[in-house]
Amino acid sequence: MIPSGHLVMWQEKQVELLRREIGTVLAPVSTVAGLHELVEEPLTKTRRGLSVEGAYDKPWPLLPLIVCEAISGHYKHILPAAAALQLLITAGDVFDDIEDTDYPQSLADKYGPAVATNVATTLLILAEKAITRLKTRGVAEYMIVRVINVVNSFYVTACAGQHLDLTLSSKMDISEDEYVKITGMKSASQVECACHIGALLAMANQELINTFTVFGYNLGMAAQITNDIHGITQGTDILKRKISLPIIYALAQTNGKVYDQLELAFGKLSESVSDPTQIRDLLFHCGAVHYATIKMEHYKQRARDIISEVEGAGISIGHLNLFLE
Repeated sequence: MIPSGHLVMWQEKQVELLRREIGTVLAPVSTVAGLHELVEEPLTKTRRGLSVEGAYDKPWPLLPLIVCEAISGHYKHILPAAAALQLLITAGDVFDDIEDTDYPQSLADKYGPAVATNVATTLLILAEKAITRLKTRGVAEYMIVRVINVVNSFYVTACAGQHLDLTLSSKMDISEDEYVKITGMKSASQVECACHIGALLAMANQELINTFTVFGYNLGMAAQITNDIHGITQGTDILKRKISLPIIYALAQTNGKVYDQLELAFGKLSESVSDPTQIRDLLFHCGAVHYATIKMEHYKQRARDIISEVEGAGISIGHLNLFLE
């Protein structure tokens, strides 16, 4: 068990190093009036590279660094790659807000879709530039090309998942299998990428890289289902009429009056405004939240099993456990 005081100091140090790296990558836009601040704004959200909370919450921005350190004992040389992934994820968030138009504090809502699109595009370009900075950390050019290829492959998958999400997630009859496919492509693939890059830049063998990639998939699935559960308990996904795993389960398992209530609450064509508290209680009562919790724990356990496996191979897993608490 890592002492909590040591853990906080360790996270603060790594977050500060990542923040500095991102700051260096953003330097080319610092002279353009207003653009630098706009690019920085979405990076200050929780779980992003400039977020203060990142030092105390689950340190998602540090995941590639933690994987690399677990395997090789070193991580500073991959800071540019970690920065690039944060810029890519943040660009995706901005594009998400433009497409969904359901977040009142988003760049798209405050400044319009044109400005938001330009910010997201800037983040994408800076992410590519960040990866090339691996050369300043002593990473060989052939490995940098490999990193670019891996990152682009995973994010093409994420884009395909977003397409499916836009075309299928509004359907009331979406199946759990479709949900798993979309979530795996759109959300889990980004966590897979972080783990894959961390293992790759640790110079791990292909078998170990594959093992950590599978770890990332299960970790990403567990994280997304956790978000689904929070979206119900906090009422935000109910207000957005978002069809998440608890809703899919409830629609498949209920009928009559209960089903009608859910249809009114989540149907995109429905003009009815449901009481979030009433719908939340209904979802708890029919077992939907409990079912989602079981599925989340299933993916978490699979990730734990992988961690136990690599620990048996002599890899230090202490900080990786942060993501499974």
